Amino acid sequence: MSIRINATVSEARAAAGHSKEQWDRFYFITKDEAKQLSEAHPDWMRWILIPANEKESMLQRINSRLTAEGIPAVEMIILKWRVSQLLRDIGRKYANYIDRLAEGSMLSGMGSNTGTPTQTQAPESSSQQSQSPQRSESSPSDTRPFDPIRDV
Repeated sequence: MSIRINATVSEARAAAGHSKEQWDRFYFITKDEAKQLSEAHPDWMRWILIPANEKESMLQRINSRLTAEGIPAVEMIILKWRVSQLLRDIGRKYANYIDRLAEGSMLSGMGSNTGTPTQTQAPESSSQQSQSPQRSESSPSDTRPFDPIRDV
């Protein structure tokens, strides 16, 4: 059996011979394995970087979990297809996490400087308040003609 690395989910599922429920369990089990792998070896972010003996070991662990649930075992090509996607997704989430951390540290760095702009804003707000009476002198209520009902 052979599938393309960019095969669709339905193509991979058909190649594995799984029903929808079995495929869902396969997805869950492989996600769990990939998460453990990435936590233990953060430098293995691509399929090609995983040593062959670790790939075999992972395949055996996954297949033993699948067969324990009565789900057909998968071949290495199916595992490669799935784990390649998982590692890509984990890498993206990790990159997004790092980006958020960097933004957070930048924001917290800005937050420590918030005292300075607030102090500089205070004179501006007082100057705006001093301008307010000037505006009220030329406000529409002062330029409108006298209304005995409104103005009493």
